[in-house]
Amino acid sequence: MLSSPRPSTARSPLVAVLLLIIAALVITLGVFLADRHRLTSELAQARAAQSADSPTSPSEESPDAQKGKTAQDPNAPAPTETRPDVLEILHSQVKRDPHDAQAKGKVDAKVVMVVYSDFACPYCTLFAKDVAPALDDLIEDGTLRIEWRDLAQITASSPLAAQAGRAAGEQNRFWEFHDAVYAAAGEGEHPEYTQESLIEFAKQAGVGDLEAFSRAMNAPETVAAVEAAKQDAYAVGITGTPFMIIGDSFVPGYRGPESVRATVEAQAAAAQ
Repeated sequence: MLSSPRPSTARSPLVAVLLLIIAALVITLGVFLADRHRLTSELAQARAAQSADSPTSPSEESPDAQKGKTAQDPNAPAPTETRPDVLEILHSQVKRDPHDAQAKGKVDAKVVMVVYSDFACPYCTLFAKDVAPALDDLIEDGTLRIEWRDLAQITASSPLAAQAGRAAGEQNRFWEFHDAVYAAAGEGEHPEYTQESLIEFAKQAGVGDLEAFSRAMNAPETVAAVEAAKQDAYAVGITGTPFMIIGDSFVPGYRGPESVRATVEAQAAAAQ
């Protein structure tokens, strides 16, 4: 009769160690997820607290209604956050990456503005046309750095447009592409984009190698990066565009140039 070999007693300590490691990993993951949920809830509560003064979603109200809310005090800066959990979220979104093709302004600028945007968002169009130009001098003098974040979700072609923006950035033409796309968008429109229209915008932006642009626009890694950017925003409770983090403050929705500039200047003064 054949007999099975007896289990080696030497394996028992190893199994015990492995079980302890697995248990520790499970506990660590649980703590991380609970903490992320807590931080996301804090940001959601902070957004709700500002909702009376600032729109939270471009699809909820007309541009006139949104502007009407801020017209009560159009020059007022956004409030400075003091809650540690909310500040943790805000600060975690700032990169200051010197190689970021979707950023402009000095890496060591006093204030970083992180802008979550969608090329099909009509309020992002308003921001690009009305607000951004009023901040150019603050970028030039080293006060402000702007970092773009894709939150491509409004139309079926929003992700493709975001991919095109990244492709233009690979040839150092992101902001020229950004300006060309928004310049062509009409007030209140949710533009749809095609491969052909985006290549035309790339031409206007001075992208030199259009074949490389097209390849990069459709590359699997570009598609994945745009999706990852959206999920990263969702993970911290940012679900609408435009959304701006400005130093230790945030603006969930459209605000006019006076308010945004006042917010940047207030944050710059606090940073000194």
